[in-house]
Amino acid sequence: MKKILLYTMLPFMAMVVFIAAQNTTPPLSPAQEEIELGFPDEIMALLERSCFECHTQDGGLKPKLALNFSKWDDYKLTKKIGKLSDIAEEVKEQNMPPAKHIEEYPDRALSAEEIDMLAEWANAEADKLMEE
Repeated sequence: MKKILLYTMLPFMAMVVFIAAQNTTPPLSPAQEEIELGFPDEIMALLERSCFECHTQDGGLKPKLALNFSKWDDYKLTKKIGKLSDIAEEVKEQNMPPAKHIEEYPDRALSAEEIDMLAEWANAEADKLMEE
């Protein structure tokens, strides 16, 4: 009798677990993380749209290791300068956001004007930090 009850309840319990898993509240997305970097608003808007998904604490391991905006304030001055130079180079060469990511999320692509703005800002910010 116990086996029959177990076998009849098992599919029901599995269905409850499946439904519960579907209704969980998703974790905060990087854009909702409210990262305060002190960057200009237009730069923050670009970073939030095109970079934060991968390059924040909630991003993938490899992109997060390369650049993690969630830990920006923890970076030493020399590391910030290097990261800013990398940002300028990567967006200018259109390596970031990656083409595969853009194929899946075309709204995250940077326009030519946005690429120039981000690269110019990153280079100017790196120059400013070098003077410190």
